[in-house]
Amino acid sequence: MNNSRHFLADRRSTLVHLVLGLAMVGTVACAPGEAEPLPAATSAVLQPPAGEMPLMIRNGMPGEEHRWLDALTGDWNVEMSLFLAGGTPEKPHMGQNVVSHRRWLDKTGRRFLQEDIEGTMLGQPYYRLGVLGYSTMDKMFEFTTFDQLNANAMSYRGPGDQRRISMTGTFTDQGVLGDTSAGRTIPMRTEIRFETADRNVYDIYFTPPGEPERLIDRKVYTRIR
Repeated sequence: MNNSRHFLADRRSTLVHLVLGLAMVGTVACAPGEAEPLPAATSAVLQPPAGEMPLMIRNGMPGEEHRWLDALTGDWNVEMSLFLAGGTPEKPHMGQNVVSHRRWLDKTGRRFLQEDIEGTMLGQPYYRLGVLGYSTMDKMFEFTTFDQLNANAMSYRGPGDQRRISMTGTFTDQGVLGDTSAGRTIPMRTEIRFETADRNVYDIYFTPPGEPERLIDRKVYTRIR
């Protein structure tokens, strides 16, 4: 009986150390403005033999899809166009001095990419926090944002590849689309396009009640060198 208790205690201790060790994957320092490379998940130093890795750990290891997101890391100038609140496709509202910093969250083992973007829009300070990741179990990219205007989070999920990610979701409008839209559930979509190593584009679409989907926000990112 004592031997069984010692065996189980040893297994628990091994699992705890394994989880803590794997959670620390990826703390490589980079020069300012450079993309932060995602370390290979199969590092001989950090990955134990396959027979010793529990299924729950194997299933959560960063993979190829996480490496695609590495192209988004770094510091960026952002050309921001808003097609709401009087902004039109012909004459959108333009942001001023909008900059973005994206970085892997090291304490998550670089499973999630955080973006802080700020500047000025319509004469007011603009800020948005975004967290982008990939669910290895659902085979979906996941993106959640928080900003200084909306009291609710904006959450999206969807498929993608190295060139394009398209994620959908819904939100309860607090009047962004007009007073008559307040309280309604609005379908939305974010599309990320990887154009070059130094340029990517984020488009946000809303589908107002009884109307076709329309572009309401475009951000063109150019890497700061």
